[in-house]
Amino acid sequence: MLDWIKALSGYSQEAISGACEEYIRRESKRRPTPADILSLIGNSRTQGADAGTGDRNSLSVDERRKLETEILPRARRLLDVPGLSEHARKTLAFWGEQPKGNTQ
Repeated sequence: MLDWIKALSGYSQEAISGACEEYIRRESKRRPTPADILSLIGNSRTQGADAGTGDRNSLSVDERRKLETEILPRARRLLDVPGLSEHARKTLAFWGEQPKGNTQ
């Protein structure tokens, strides 16, 4: 257990959960090792950085629902918040969304 804690302590719960879910989809008959999960976390970061845009088709139904009902609406609201508007713009651009009614 300490190996797992040590290996994954620098990553968010969301990144770890996502990697675990991906592992279960790929390897349902073998238990993962910390290295397996780290590899999937690394792959998801690399793919996101290289792709330049998000692929909604690669998301699960729950992930897509969360994106469309929580993440994108929140990003649209943050467009008018100084200091967060750039992050909001990048989030929307990553998912192929255009800011509506905002000309900043």
